[in-house]
Amino acid sequence: MLAPRQHHKRTIPRTKMASLADDHVHSAGRMQAYSDAIFSIVATIMILPVAHTEIPEDKNLREVIFYRLLPKILIYILTFFVVAISWTAHVWLFQIVRRADDVTTLLNLFIMMIITFLPFTFTLMGTFPEYVLAIVLFSVCIIVLGVAQALVVLHVFRNPQIMEESIKNSENKVAVRNALLLRVLVNPILCTLAAVFSPASNVISYIFLVMILFSPNIAVQLSKLISKCSGSVQVSQEVIRRGKSYEMEVNKERVECYSDGVFAIVATLIILDICEKDIPSVADLEIKYKNDLAAALNHDSSVFLAYFGTFATVGLLWYIHHSLYHHLKRTSRLMAMFNNFSLAMIGGMPLAFQLTSMYKDTDFYNNERVAIQLSCVIIFLASISQLAIFVTALFRPDQDLTDSARVGGRSHYYLLVKLLVYPTVSMTIYVISLTSDVLSVEAFHVAQLGTPVLFFILWLIVIQIQRNVQDVLNPEENSTQEGSNNEEQALLTAPPENIAC
Repeated sequence: MLAPRQHHKRTIPRTKMASLADDHVHSAGRMQAYSDAIFSIVATIMILPVAHTEIPEDKNLREVIFYRLLPKILIYILTFFVVAISWTAHVWLFQIVRRADDVTTLLNLFIMMIITFLPFTFTLMGTFPEYVLAIVLFSVCIIVLGVAQALVVLHVFRNPQIMEESIKNSENKVAVRNALLLRVLVNPILCTLAAVFSPASNVISYIFLVMILFSPNIAVQLSKLISKCSGSVQVSQEVIRRGKSYEMEVNKERVECYSDGVFAIVATLIILDICEKDIPSVADLEIKYKNDLAAALNHDSSVFLAYFGTFATVGLLWYIHHSLYHHLKRTSRLMAMFNNFSLAMIGGMPLAFQLTSMYKDTDFYNNERVAIQLSCVIIFLASISQLAIFVTALFRPDQDLTDSARVGGRSHYYLLVKLLVYPTVSMTIYVISLTSDVLSVEAFHVAQLGTPVLFFILWLIVIQIQRNVQDVLNPEENSTQEGSNNEEQALLTAPPENIAC
């Protein structure tokens, strides 16, 4: 008889199991960069429903802005800040993640899916702000988003191998976990209240939605209240300390990545509008322009001037932002708030481009001047918010600014003047549009294209001032340099027979 086959249970060594687990754990940096890109795209494309609103050219633009555009603009700003606050919560949340395993990555992808669905609910709520279903759908998105972020917190604290070392070695990890859970669940609680009250009163619902803008402060106060009621002084101090760490500071590198994404997308949206609307169709080219492509393009030639002027404005605002963050050592929550408001205004540049392009040849109700004024207001708010970031940093220069950007530093006044250029230029053009009929959109866009010349002149002035200061501070070095130059010139001009080998 054959002996029965013995089944041997295959065992995997513990070290090999650990190595297999490590194969599915990766650095969280690429996941964060991917998330920043999605957040910036979603925050920016929400201006498209506003910019593409059908506006008859023979209507009073002031009335159109007040009755048709203003509700959409307000909801756009609200939703932009909702996305920005969700991004800020994502930054704080993933500060506890050192490495991302498969579960963390999949949960983050689910969060990104909800974020990308927000523009639909925003557009629906902006078009039908009084409908209950529109408010409920928007609220449900925020609720699901907060629940998914809470699942990330729970998963990370159940798997210390992917947790940041400082959190993993903390004595009160439970308090830290609870503080983070409270932070990500404040928005779902507010949206739940907004959805519940929406059948009774839209005003109350929108009040709860606006309170999302203050959710970080609400989370900190609730943390203090809960800790005080629990009676544990140690837990209270830990919660407050962690609350300050994650509520009052935002990762500077991720702020720069998120901001760069918004600037890049805004600049791209403008040219996409031209490609969509200003390339003539085959039928129009044959019938209206008699197959003369040059005449067809010349019909919309001012649109290209508007494009280059708008792109120059967006590009220089990015240049100022880049210069500012080069001199910042950290980003506080207040700075992040000013930065988000600036980015929201920069996101409105496609709307300014659409209006100034639309009214280039019309004079209905002074619509051309109104379009210029709206563009100036958008540019002013975007640039003055950047200045507010710098002023905020000046209150704590040792902590927030590099040595050269502090008062008396070699780059302080240069940076300050750069931050003042666009507020000054935009308000000057705005005042001219109020007091004179000479200004047209063509002149406005020429002024936009002339602003880079101001920065170039400013750079030349700074270079000359630095050279003069160097001549005053180091006269001996300069005289030695001048003497060596004269000696070299004498050697070059002397006859060859007079020069010793």
